[in-house]
Amino acid sequence: MGRHRDPLRLTAAQRAALRHCLAQPELDPRQRNRAATLLDWDAARPVADTARRLGMTVGRVYALRRLYRLQGLEAYLSAPPQGGAPTKLTPAVETALAALITGLEADEASHWPLRRLAAYLVEQGCTRSISPATVAKAWQRLRSLLPAEAAAR
Repeated sequence: MGRHRDPLRLTAAQRAALRHCLAQPELDPRQRNRAATLLDWDAARPVADTARRLGMTVGRVYALRRLYRLQGLEAYLSAPPQGGAPTKLTPAVETALAALITGLEADEASHWPLRRLAAYLVEQGCTRSISPATVAKAWQRLRSLLPAEAAAR
């Protein structure tokens, strides 16, 4: 059983505010996802497409839609994070991983266990500690974002 259609109609001013929000380079990724979700919803794009494009689950897209309906635009975009430990995926960690991905040969890259990658990041002074699961998430994401020739290595 599928979900029922729940169209969103933003005003021109709201669309402009969301586009302006997305144009800010220092925008928090959470806010970027929220704004992009609303614009996709307004454009009647399929939820699965939005989820795939933003790297979220379909359930998360629906949750963001519900939040918007409950909070309104201003509160929705400016809501503070809901707790949890701060991420260890700092720019230094991501830069070190990206450098490692682009600098490794094809055979070398496939033989680095996640624990070794985590230990490497700690040894390099990028972070005090990081779990192999967190490294795996960053590794997968960075490999998909880097140019094809670097990701193929």
